[in-house]
Amino acid sequence: MPNLFASLIGVPATEAQVRAEVAKFVKTRDVHAMRGVMSENLAHITSKSGALLQAQGIFIAVATYLLTQGWPRALALISIFLLTVASLAVMTNLRTVFIGRDTRIEDDDAAEIEIVVQTSLLAARRGIFFNVALYLTFLSILLLGIGSALLEVQP
Repeated sequence: MPNLFASLIGVPATEAQVRAEVAKFVKTRDVHAMRGVMSENLAHITSKSGALLQAQGIFIAVATYLLTQGWPRALALISIFLLTVASLAVMTNLRTVFIGRDTRIEDDDAAEIEIVVQTSLLAARRGIFFNVALYLTFLSILLLGIGSALLEVQP
């Protein structure tokens, strides 16, 4: 089941999967380069999350306006609800984090690898939240489109 979930959501879903991926990358890349790559990935997903949040705000405003214009009430309200849930999910990606060195690990290389693992786990969690929010946003926009089609076919 975790593999199916990871395939659907697009990121490793468990800590074991993340650790296996990090182990593969560390074999082919310098651990410090991997740390830089993962930091860039976190910055990228944070930027994408901010952009998605802006788009969600626009669609919430549109759906609210459509409610006042006689659009199918149930579809507009469900759309607003889904957009709100998606916004709350993607907002979790905008928090700042600090991933420091685990002082219990004395070996420098092992400590660096653990930092890459922790950064990768955070990136995976953020990826899951982003993708779920993106899917919910798409579903809400689809509902608004269905509402538009229903208005066109009504006499």
